[in-house]
Amino acid sequence: MASTKIEELTLRIEILLRGQAGLTAREMRERLDVPPATLMRALREMPDLLRLGAGPRMQYALRDEARRHIEAPIFRVSPEGRVSQLGQLVPLRPDGFVLIREGEPTRPSFHEGLPWWMNDMRPQGFIGRMFGRMYAQNLGLGTDIKEWTDTQVLQALLVHGGDSTGNLLVGQNAAQAFLSMPPSLPLQEADKPTRYVEMAADALNGEAYGSSAGGEQPKFTAYVEFAGEPAHVLVKFSEAADNDITRRWRDLLCAEHLALETLRANGVAAAQSHVYDFDGQRFLEVKRFDRVGERGRRAMFSPEGLTAEFSGKTDWIQAAKALKEQKVIKPKASDGTELLWAFGHLIGNTDMHLGNVSFISDTSRPYDLAPAYDVPPMCFAPRTGGGMSQNAPVFNFRAGVRWPVWKQALAMARQYMERLQADERLSEPFQPCINALGQHVHQAGQLIDNIG
Repeated sequence: MASTKIEELTLRIEILLRGQAGLTAREMRERLDVPPATLMRALREMPDLLRLGAGPRMQYALRDEARRHIEAPIFRVSPEGRVSQLGQLVPLRPDGFVLIREGEPTRPSFHEGLPWWMNDMRPQGFIGRMFGRMYAQNLGLGTDIKEWTDTQVLQALLVHGGDSTGNLLVGQNAAQAFLSMPPSLPLQEADKPTRYVEMAADALNGEAYGSSAGGEQPKFTAYVEFAGEPAHVLVKFSEAADNDITRRWRDLLCAEHLALETLRANGVAAAQSHVYDFDGQRFLEVKRFDRVGERGRRAMFSPEGLTAEFSGKTDWIQAAKALKEQKVIKPKASDGTELLWAFGHLIGNTDMHLGNVSFISDTSRPYDLAPAYDVPPMCFAPRTGGGMSQNAPVFNFRAGVRWPVWKQALAMARQYMERLQADERLSEPFQPCINALGQHVHQAGQLIDNIG
């Protein structure tokens, strides 16, 4: 009879821990209303029980033995290229994870799904789809990366996750591969015309994928000579065919470069970029800010992962303000996000989703705002069905943006228009778009100038 009661109690404990991992013995006693000795006896009968810490503050969780194959050490790469173990990631029942921190077993962090700090490592966008096409079959996964579960994402990262966005390495194999990586020679400037055309063709054929950087524009990653120094870059490119759509993408790549230049000219941190035209294709080379030198890396997190953990907000400004209040990002990072949103809205960037802005750090929270990236006037991008717009969006005088920020963004937008109008690399068919955007900035300016 006593054995039956213990079996019933272990089932109740299992149900309790499935609903909320990381409970102490005292918390379980209070919720289950059982004596301490009875609880301890039941816990000893549970082989999948995970004990974290020691003494009265020990926490309990249920290890998921069915997913034991994805239990893995997590490593962090410093800006100097040194590797240290962050902790051990252990799957919990039914779908969660716990990170047992290296040297700090009494400070585990529990997650209902894949930890938020791994969200940006997921294969995504154009490069992610190439990743799926290359490796899904060998991994026993479907080729549609959007359908991968958290478990499947981690499974993929364990095998092919050594060059993901940010500074984390998943699993012993990735750490060993990084440590044993031979020195690399950067691609020289003179070799870029031939190699970039080849690398673009390989990317379109699914033969090269690079890191897990998101975004739908075709792209690849490379280690090259950049402004006279070696650097890791992300290279967006237009396809080789000559038609209205490829010409529009060529114009948008140049327009993105000019937007980044405008930001930097005004003291706003933005990714450094170059534009190349090789064999009818345009290449936008953008220096990566999550890489330092040949081997160094920096932590980088988009609001997409941060908001799921800390705020639940769904746009740049609300997310940044909520993250600032929780001291996840610095106040200047929130202010900078507000400015980038206002500038993006003024120049017709209609693709400001939570993956197109990021926060960065060499240490820990609170994070700084990462340099700006992905800032083209996407209102002019070719639509899925092949159509193209020459109309700028209606100006949204959003109350959440402060008046001085609008004034600063407007000044930059006007400078951006001057760059667009003067740049001879932009095609004649793009001129109506430039005119429409100029009218958009002019009308917005009339409203903004009348405030205050």
